[in-house]
Amino acid sequence: MDPNAPANPLPSTDTVLVVGNPYSGRGANRQRVDRLASALEAHGLAVRTAWDPAERKQLLTDPHLAAWCRCIVSAGGDGSLADVVNDLANGHSHDAFAMPDVPLATLPAGNENLFARQFQFTADPQRLAAAIARGDTCRVDLGVVGSRLFTLMASAGFDADVVHRMARWRAAGPVANALRRVNRLSYAGRILHSAHAYAYPSITLEVDGQRVTGSHAFVFNIPQYGGNLGICRQACCDDAMLDWVLFQRPGLRSLATYGLAVVRKRHLDRPDVIHGQARALRIVSDDGPVPLQADGDPAGWTPSAIDIRPAALRVICA
Repeated sequence: MDPNAPANPLPSTDTVLVVGNPYSGRGANRQRVDRLASALEAHGLAVRTAWDPAERKQLLTDPHLAAWCRCIVSAGGDGSLADVVNDLANGHSHDAFAMPDVPLATLPAGNENLFARQFQFTADPQRLAAAIARGDTCRVDLGVVGSRLFTLMASAGFDADVVHRMARWRAAGPVANALRRVNRLSYAGRILHSAHAYAYPSITLEVDGQRVTGSHAFVFNIPQYGGNLGICRQACCDDAMLDWVLFQRPGLRSLATYGLAVVRKRHLDRPDVIHGQARALRIVSDDGPVPLQADGDPAGWTPSAIDIRPAALRVICA
């Protein structure tokens, strides 16, 4: 042993950090990560895995992360990836939301996997390992709502109310300190509760010196939404702009009408659906706090500013 070697040497600069969520999707996540680790090692890369949230946060906020980490892989769903992005930003900068220059990839193991769909990440460990070994990357924008970054989209209204209810349901699981596993059917009960109880308060977007008011507000960074619904297919992740859509009419019947229009790709032609682009906007309500969500997780309540961080995230090209 070299007596001059540091007591706790940094990992190899060819280390891939894989951050796993054991509760996302349908299960078998550890087996998926094991297969990815084997594929990465076949390319001569070292692998460090983290499943515990405290360990994940400690590694992602390591001030030396960029010196030893070749790539970060989020093994989970869109919420897991959002947690990784926010831990990275919150732990590495005196300037709010600046990111360390470490590329990110995802091993899709959630329900929707919208980020993976956008950037063509698949569950094939060999393909993902090869992409990481090549090291080709692209830069994409990140959105900010309140104190939280988002890769996909943010919303206020019925959609966010369902997300808040889902978060409370998950946290109240039968096992202490363990989240309930979520699938698409898990949302059914929360949607029914919101359909019965949500009061449809007014929501106002303050954007480009104007105020527009409605009942359901969506702000997109990329053109993906759950259920393959194309609410904002024109959104672009690297144009330094946010795309917003405001549905004006309240009530469950109007919500169903809007849903049908989205399926038919006709919603943006309706006079009661307003949309546009902005670098920054503010969302408020005269009827009291309205729930906000970002990337499928609660993001506080109105009022809140929403803006863009251009080219803030480096992503592996799959």
